[in-house]
Parts: sequence; C-alpha cells; structure tokens
Amino acid sequence: MPYADTDFFIAISNPEDRLNRWAIKALERYKGNIHTSILTLVELALVSVRRGVPVESMVASLLSIAELSGSSKQSALAAAHLIDHESVGVFDAFHASLCEGEIISSDHVYGRLGIKQAGMD
Repeated sequence: MPYADTDFFIAISNPEDRLNRWAIKALERYKGNIHTSILTLVELALVSVRRGVPVESMVASLLSIAELSGSSKQSALAAAHLIDHESVGVFDAFHASLCEGEIISSDHVYGRLGIKQAGMD
C-alpha cells in the first residue's frame, strides 16, 4: 500500500496543477490502497489556511481517498474543526486533538478549549 505525500493531494485537488494528470492516474491505479499520515494532514492544513480553503473539507476529502496511519479520523476532523471554527492555529489544533484532554504546555489556547494543562496548577 503506497504512502501519499502532500504534493499528491495538492495536485489531485487542483486541475491547474502541473501534476494533476499524474495524480489522477496514481489515484486510479491505487484507489482503495493509499495511506498517509498526520504529518501530511498538518502540511495540508497549513496550505489550506494560507489559501483560505476550509480545513474540514480538505480533511474530509483526504480521508475519502486515503487511510490515515498513526492517528484516528476523529482526531484529524477535530483538529480541522478547531482551525476552521475556533481560530486555533494549525499546530496547536493538532496537539489539542491528540493530547487526550491533558497537555503539558504554557499556551493559553488549551485552557480556552477546556483541556487540562498538566503542571500549570
């Protein structure tokens, strides 16, 4: 099962991208057998924010194409929601979605989200 990197997802979503035809052929060839990781999601979230594209729809599209290795779909969608609707930065959103309700961090955003900040009592 091949691992898809960020350029594949960017190319497949943009008909104007010079790699679009290559990406479509790869999708047709490997459909149902593609996987990626949380790292690709973080990278694509940064690109989406920069381009003004809703992160939730990007994550949903990615998850319809590829299996997510090393994280859950729920965590990925939770991070996307925090970015799109709670004005949380990309990295903080992914940390928040993966920390299971408790985090060691001085960033104030986690308290705003109701996440317990270990060591901050």
